[in-house]
Amino acid sequence: MNKKAFVLALVALLFILSSNAVTAAWGQTEVFDFRYRASAVGECVIAYGGVGPGVPYPLKWVGTGDGQAMATGFAADATETFPISVPGVYISESITVNGAVSARWTEQDGSKHRLMVKLYLTETSEALFYPSNNQFVLPIPMYSPPEKALRFRGVYLNGSRTEDISGGALFASGIYGPNPWPDRIIVLLGVEQSETLFIFVWSRTNTLISFGPPNPPTFIALSAAKLYQTEVKSLQ
Repeated sequence: MNKKAFVLALVALLFILSSNAVTAAWGQTEVFDFRYRASAVGECVIAYGGVGPGVPYPLKWVGTGDGQAMATGFAADATETFPISVPGVYISESITVNGAVSARWTEQDGSKHRLMVKLYLTETSEALFYPSNNQFVLPIPMYSPPEKALRFRGVYLNGSRTEDISGGALFASGIYGPNPWPDRIIVLLGVEQSETLFIFVWSRTNTLISFGPPNPPTFIALSAAKLYQTEVKSLQ
């Protein structure tokens, strides 16, 4: 698979993640500027494998590790969107972001792994904001074009090997999949060099996360993060 095909596959995967997808029509009310931020530190579920759809599949490994994720920035000229299943959700097509993700884990064969990346934008992108619940997602599943995807670059320590990695990313604080949206911070990283999808999940509360085929799925017990913060604040 060439780089262009991989990027398109990753974008298609991001499209599948939200069943509450934004449609082509937008309604506008008041215009808002937001400051947003989210961070999590502690135990996380980690999975990686092929590029979906929906989650890493074929699944190569899933388990728990320790890590942290953060994203912060500003959104300008955000307007309420219609039609959408949840009132009070806003779209901004002009955002900034500063973010990072790091995690470490040990697999069943004893190999130790560590991943450290920085999140950035090559140009302005879009995001959805749910300020009453302090939730957001960037870019927007089923809407943001590939050239406006969140990007990452960093290193992956895979056993005895160190690899430079880069690709497309998604950062979700709550908004993903079907509503109601739970208190989870999710990061997706599509590594272009190896055509591998990583997913990292932190939770505000103790929970179970399911992965893999439905018959039967793999359930992973996830402890509440030591630190879990998320905020969407109007600057008006």
